[in-house]
Amino acid sequence: MKKVWKYIVGFFSFVGGILALVLLGSNKNKKVKELKGKIKDNEKKVKEVNSKIKSTEKQSEEIKKSLKSKKEALDDIEKKREEFLKSRENISADDANTFLKNYAKKSK
Repeated sequence: MKKVWKYIVGFFSFVGGILALVLLGSNKNKKVKELKGKIKDNEKKVKEVNSKIKSTEKQSEEIKKSLKSKKEALDDIEKKREEFLKSRENISADDANTFLKNYAKKSK
């Protein structure tokens, strides 16, 4: 009778252990699933932030290029202005008079 009793107690303890693992494991699985979901959400957010960073970097590069081209254009304008001022000093009254006569003829 003692042997049968030991087998019965062993069987119930085995079944109880399995049930305990299943019940405790299900709670852990829920937590693991929640954590995996949060990780996926965070990965999506990281990708969005990275794409925004790349787009702002592209925009800043474009702004730098446009500023550079505008500075070059400004330098050209300054050079032309200086040339104009230098050439204006060399113009005589006779040259100005002939220019104005020709301009008046063209405007009629």
